[in-house]
Amino acid sequence: MVCSHLKQLYQLCEDNQLRLGGSDLVRIVCRQCDETETCPSVLMDEYDAHEEQKARQSAKDSAHSPENATSAGS
Repeated sequence: MVCSHLKQLYQLCEDNQLRLGGSDLVRIVCRQCDETETCPSVLMDEYDAHEEQKARQSAKDSAHSPENATSAGS
């Protein structure tokens, strides 16, 4: 189980749109709780793919919005 300090770190990263990455593994150690969390770079690849998909969906939604439809007809 991840300690509360690491959860706070993850929340800080999420709230501020910060990303941690590395070529192989990212290992985060909480010395207060003696907990270690290891995140393979695969997680960053999945995150990047998810963000790219969200951006494409957002662009598609913008193209189909009613505002664009009325502009195109003018």
